Amino acid sequence: MPESSLKPARTLDCIGLFCPMPVVKTKLELETMKSGEILEVIADDPGFEKDLPVWCEMTGEIFLSLIKEGNLYKGYVKKK
Repeated sequence: MPESSLKPARTLDCIGLFCPMPVVKTKLELETMKSGEILEVIADDPGFEKDLPVWCEMTGEIFLSLIKEGNLYKGYVKKK
């Protein structure tokens, strides 16, 4: 999904956090959001690239996209 078509309701900054904290913070943020809203998560932990889609599959949250820009990852999750 192209980044331009994603309209996040919120952005979560997880730069400087390492596994499992980006996923933990993502979970906590999604708990405060409404169904169907999109969360953008920005992280610099290389493990985040694999962790986010696996976590979404395990929890039923909807993984939309993950974009790598230099050493940053932008993940997009839609709350179920």
